Amino acid sequence: MKKFDIFGVGNALVDIEFRLATKKLGRLDLPKGMMTLVSDSRQRELLGAINLESKDVQQSCGGSVANSLVTASILGSKTFFSFRVAEDHFGDLFCKELRLAKIEMAETKSRPLGNTGTCLTLVTEDADRTMATHLGVTGDISSNDLDFEAIAESRHAYIEGYLVSNASGFEAARAAQEAAKESGAVLALTLSDPGIVENFKTEFEILVGNGLDLVFCNFNEAKLLTREDNLEGCKRKMREIVPRFVITLGESGSYAFDGKFGYSSQSPRISAKDSTGAGDTFAGAFLHYICMGKGYDEANKISNRFASEVVRKWGARLPNDTIKSLDAEMRGAAK
Repeated sequence: MKKFDIFGVGNALVDIEFRLATKKLGRLDLPKGMMTLVSDSRQRELLGAINLESKDVQQSCGGSVANSLVTASILGSKTFFSFRVAEDHFGDLFCKELRLAKIEMAETKSRPLGNTGTCLTLVTEDADRTMATHLGVTGDISSNDLDFEAIAESRHAYIEGYLVSNASGFEAARAAQEAAKESGAVLALTLSDPGIVENFKTEFEILVGNGLDLVFCNFNEAKLLTREDNLEGCKRKMREIVPRFVITLGESGSYAFDGKFGYSSQSPRISAKDSTGAGDTFAGAFLHYICMGKGYDEANKISNRFASEVVRKWGARLPNDTIKSLDAEMRGAAK
């Protein structure tokens, strides 16, 4: 019996989320709906353009895989996260929030000097999110930051696609991939962002070519990875390159393929406020439920429900009580 249900590795970022009008976003010279890597000076410039004391600002620890692990952990999965933060205020905040979510980490590992990474997420009135990320010390994450014992003791390993944006992060992703394969863990990858897929196609092709069990992506990411321009083409090509996958489709739901059969699930009709974190929450719930023995059809439906709740509110995560009540609701519906 392995100690952990899910091991994750990814960028450790403190999320600073701000609501603003599309017109004002245009003045900040950021590509709408995309993630852009920025320098420390550029991040300071952007932060200076918004009022951090405003009621429209929300701060929390984040990062794609970290957000997924929080959801899975609150649902009851035993999780472990390998990451890199600095010896600073934001690093303390990040570690504190992981502990509160009962996510295990290498507590004895010393933290470097410098700045913990930040992700400025700008949410417009159409619920779209535009991100400016300064990686800080997480930009230096490498295989030295991995806990190989934790990987060996995990049933699933989950790798963040954002890691491919720099050489040391890509090296960490490859090392985690090989360790997971060696230990027999189910190996999952999130493609993370269309801009990352577009700019680092070679790195993603290497990860896919070296063997994955499950890929999470949205429709835009799937189109870029497969070089197809419609959903049916993406499904067909994805079946050729990975054994199992999930394509999230926003308000149109999601499609999950378990290696033999495909399952479509419709999202509830809702009024979306903020799409930030919906895919992360979906993946965290999906991984938890397949760990608990659910099939892809049921996991897909349940995870859609979780993601739909995220976009109803502002912020990248659901409150713990909401996660637990949704789980109870889903369990009751299954009886």
